[in-house]
Formats: sequence, structure tokens, C-alpha cells
Amino acid sequence: MKLWISDRVRDILLHALAAAIAAALSFYVARWMFGHPEPIFAAITAIICLAPGIPNHLHQTFNMMVGVTIGILVGELAFLLPIPFLEIQILLCVFLGVLIGALLNLAPVVPIQAGASALLVMVMGPSTAGLVRFLDVVVGAVIGAIFALVLFLPKRVSSPSPDGSAAPETKEAAPKDGR
Repeated sequence: MKLWISDRVRDILLHALAAAIAAALSFYVARWMFGHPEPIFAAITAIICLAPGIPNHLHQTFNMMVGVTIGILVGELAFLLPIPFLEIQILLCVFLGVLIGALLNLAPVVPIQAGASALLVMVMGPSTAGLVRFLDVVVGAVIGAIFALVLFLPKRVSSPSPDGSAAPETKEAAPKDGR
């Protein structure tokens, strides 16, 4: 029992440290590459990609990018509608973002990010939360994916068992939500 706890704690510490370093690096890179004064979405993206308990960090990164893209597009298109009340625009954007994201039948992070991204575009405006946010998210996703490939993918590659059959996947590789 003690070994399981120490392995679990070690895994959590590694994920937390990787997320923290990737967040700081993403913030720095987005500020350096694009001149964004506070590229908070780059750092947040890296954290979402590398958080402990995510069964597959690369799938998480891909799904998050899909959700953010949907949300930004929905939010940007909503500005074309002649609706005078921000609250009604928010209602429509979040509804459509979550709906479209869920209809794709990917991981739960897709509709969450689609709804949140649409909301951010509506409230913060497209100049802050549109293309600017998308570029920051791409930086965080790329850095998160690199960290995932270097730190966590080798754990998932399993060697054949002694009897010659393929070894079972590790706990990290098995998806928790069936995707």
C-alpha cells in the first residue's frame, strides 16, 4: 500500500511541476512571439493539457483546441447578429458553443472550452479574446504537447510481456471516459 501511495504522489508531483513549468514557459513564449502583454490563456492552456489525472495529455490538448476554436468562431459570428442585449448574446453563444462541442462527441473538455471561449469573446471582445486568445492557446497547446511527449508518453509505451503477448496498457493510457 505504501508503494502505491508513493508512486501516486510522485506522479502528481511530476504532473504539477510539468504544468507549472509549461505554464511559465508558455506565458514567456507568447509574450515574446506575439508581444501580448499578459498572455494568460497560453499559461492556462498548458495547465489544462498537463493536469494530473488526465489519461491522455495529447488527446486533451487536441480536444481543448477543438473546443476553443468552436467557441471563438461562435463568439465572433455572434457579433454579426443585431441583438442589442449582451445577456441575450451570451445566452446564445454559450448555448451554441456547448451544443456544437457536445455534438462532436469528443471528450467533455470540448463543450466546456467551446462555451467558455464563446463567453470570453462576447464579454472581452474579439480584439482580446478572439485571434489573440487563439494564438496564446496555440502556444500553450504546443508547449503542453511537447512536455506530454517528453515526460509522459514514454510511460505509455509498453514492451511485450515475457510470454510474447502484448503487455496491457498502463493506467495512464486507459481512458477514463471511454474515448
